[in-house]
Amino acid sequence: MSFTLDVIINPVILLVGIIAGAIAGFGIGRKKIAKVRSKIAKLENELMSSHVETLEAQRAYVALERRLNDESIPVISMKINGSKENNPKEKASK
Repeated sequence: MSFTLDVIINPVILLVGIIAGAIAGFGIGRKKIAKVRSKIAKLENELMSSHVETLEAQRAYVALERRLNDESIPVISMKINGSKENNPKEKASK
């Protein structure tokens, strides 16, 4: 008795398998796309919030600069008006 393997392909079962595989692949693909889109939306929101924080910090910095420029802070001149004889740099070099 010899063993023979006859492959019998039923076209109806083959067609149902192909359709089921296509539907499963389509569903998995849609799920992956939805996951990627939600991740992109989350990252975009995070980026926008960081931009808002940066703009708020810049706005506060500009307001602080404006406030400091508006105040008149007295400045005392540090220049010494003396003759060349009193210049300590020239005495050290002689």
